[in-house]
Amino acid sequence: MPERGSRGGPGACEPPFIAELRRLGHKVDEDIYAYSASESALPKRIARVMRTGRRFQERVDAGGYDLVHINTSFDTKALLRDAAIVPRLKSGRAKIFLKFHGSDADLLKTKNPALVLARRRVLSHADGVGLLSSEERENFLRAGVIKEKVFVIKNVVARNQQQPSEEFRQQLDLSKGLPLLLFIGRFIPAKGLLDVIRACALLRDRGQQFMLLAVGDGPARLEAENEVARLGLRDHVRFPGYIPEQETVGFYANSTALLFPTYHYEGFPMVIFNAAAAGLPIITTRIRAAADYLKEPDNCLWVEPRSPELVAERIRDLLGDAERRAAMRANNKRLAAEFSAAAVTREYLEAYEQIVK
Repeated sequence: MPERGSRGGPGACEPPFIAELRRLGHKVDEDIYAYSASESALPKRIARVMRTGRRFQERVDAGGYDLVHINTSFDTKALLRDAAIVPRLKSGRAKIFLKFHGSDADLLKTKNPALVLARRRVLSHADGVGLLSSEERENFLRAGVIKEKVFVIKNVVARNQQQPSEEFRQQLDLSKGLPLLLFIGRFIPAKGLLDVIRACALLRDRGQQFMLLAVGDGPARLEAENEVARLGLRDHVRFPGYIPEQETVGFYANSTALLFPTYHYEGFPMVIFNAAAAGLPIITTRIRAAADYLKEPDNCLWVEPRSPELVAERIRDLLGDAERRAAMRANNKRLAAEFSAAAVTREYLEAYEQIVK
């Protein structure tokens, strides 16, 4: 597991899965595998990886486990870490299952000798690989990973029972009936926040009333705030900052639509599926798990990456069609039932049984 308090998908979606395993009578132990970025110096990070490898090897050798499930990601930093740890865990009888929460397709094609060696060490020692979308599955199969090793498994998405409330708007000093557009996530360029801001300038110029709530933080925040100032959007955009996962339910429940024109190598964008659980209409790119589970116009409206004009057009279409928004809300709440802890745990157990047989 990642360190408690870590941001991102695994910290939110894996605990309810573990709880469901235990409810079904399985014995599960947890340990920290991925840490926050608090130790930034390279020598300290290397030493920490080596300590983690030794600790895991000792636990696996002594624990009598059937399977070790590692939550990781297929990116350069994680791959180098995994290459140092995963081969050490093959001394016992336990099978190794790697759940990749996102994957960089370019790493499957790189000719860099160090990365090729790391990739080979990780994938050859894994007995099973869990991916979040059919696109990623095809990427791994094209790279030569045998299909019996590869499983597409959803993330658990918590139900959002919160209802819209005037109190939420009062706390943010927002007028009743004003459309609330939500962007939520880590502020990095590839998530598309600047495209959303530029789309909002087009909406403002066309007389559309709205407020954009840009929830989150990250390295692109200053650039985003500067873009808001440059475009004269300070009366139309707010930055509430980073909000802990469990406290975001009110933003999903009270917003009019989610805007998420990402071109990051998302696997299963939790933002999109948390929005679906709240019955929120969605405007997003046709990427990975979103493409697997969302349909236009039932659940979402598609946009292309880096296209503020198209984002603005889709927002106007959605805000002008109350009937479509109502249908999306109902459809997305039904869709979210597919991502319950019980449903996802069944998928995991089917994969585990194939791996350990």
